[in-house]
Amino acid sequence: HADSKATVKTPWNQVQRELDRYHHAFESRVYELTVYESEEAADAEGGEGLYKQLVIPANMQRHPIQNKIYCVNYLRYHPGRPIKIPIRYINEEESPALKRGGFIVPISRTIECFVEDGAVIPESIDLECTGIQMKQVLRTERLIWPDGVRPSHRVKPDYLVGLIYGKRAGEEEEEEGESAEVAEEAS
Repeated sequence: HADSKATVKTPWNQVQRELDRYHHAFESRVYELTVYESEEAADAEGGEGLYKQLVIPANMQRHPIQNKIYCVNYLRYHPGRPIKIPIRYINEEESPALKRGGFIVPISRTIECFVEDGAVIPESIDLECTGIQMKQVLRTERLIWPDGVRPSHRVKPDYLVGLIYGKRAGEEEEEEGESAEVAEEAS
């Protein structure tokens, strides 16, 4: 049964509840799926399933107008299988660039990782923002890897995570001068 495909029927309200709860991290979560012999067996209370399978949601499809989920595929999960985990920015208030109106342009919102057997799959991988400067390039060396989680072999050491952009000091002064001139002309 491990090599075969199976059609899965998941109640929409359960999928939507998980989406509301985990947002972008939904496709990075591992779920235990119980496989039944038939739909009637699944509806019977206390019915034993044929087997349980660990799965990851993948290839979510949304209705183009209503923006509701109408299809979710699941991939079988086993420890050692690469999984994409969202990147979260921490300590943004400790960055001189972000304090002065700069912002992070995310190039990669997720990073492919391996999670060792027995390790907890994190909700996100943290990126340390302390000390980042304007026009700095954010790479994997700023990521904080939890125990038992390591980057996939596809993630190279120079993997680009994001860029820092924003106003330069000279531009801020020019804009302040222009707004003062406009205020004088208005009065």
